Amino acid sequence: MSVKQDRSYARTAQDIERKYSFGKTFGEMLGLINDNRDKVDSVESELRDEIKEQTTALRRDSQEIVLEAEERLTQSIADVSNSVADLSSKVEMKLDAEAVRVEIEKEISDGVDRVVTKTGYVFDEDGLLISKEGEEIKNKLDNTGMYVKKQDEEILTANKDGVKATDLHAKTFLIIGAGNGRSRFEDYGVDRTACFWIGGNS
Repeated sequence: MSVKQDRSYARTAQDIERKYSFGKTFGEMLGLINDNRDKVDSVESELRDEIKEQTTALRRDSQEIVLEAEERLTQSIADVSNSVADLSSKVEMKLDAEAVRVEIEKEISDGVDRVVTKTGYVFDEDGLLISKEGEEIKNKLDNTGMYVKKQDEEILTANKDGVKATDLHAKTFLIIGAGNGRSRFEDYGVDRTACFWIGGNS
């Protein structure tokens, strides 16, 4: 009689052994099942621990990579910013130093023969006039010499004829004469002035 035709139900361990002929007792079969279940549970636990460990390590490595990349990016941005700031500073300094010359060259190249700066300096065919609105001193430089005026009075002239000055003040001494000088004027004592012979033919 086949298994399908066998309608009787096994009610005891002996009935199961007799009906299915496993070649092992029911207790042995249960022992094998339990052993295999324990092995499966052990393997599953080991796999779960290994997967967890690998996941943790991967997460930690990923975080370290991201942090390192962020640090490098931040440093690179800082380096670029510093380089740009340094370059901008150098360019500004260069422009400041060259601005007047460039502006003058531009004006001259455009056919202009007179340049007036914002501070009141005038470059023209008469030379350089240095003055400022509201100030009483004016200084003119040209190919013949230097001429300083206080309002309309000339107080210092230096040209081919020599130097002429108004209110000339020598704080220590004044040497007069060709070469290294012949005489020297200087303070003597508390309230006197001395003239010393310092050279020349006797």
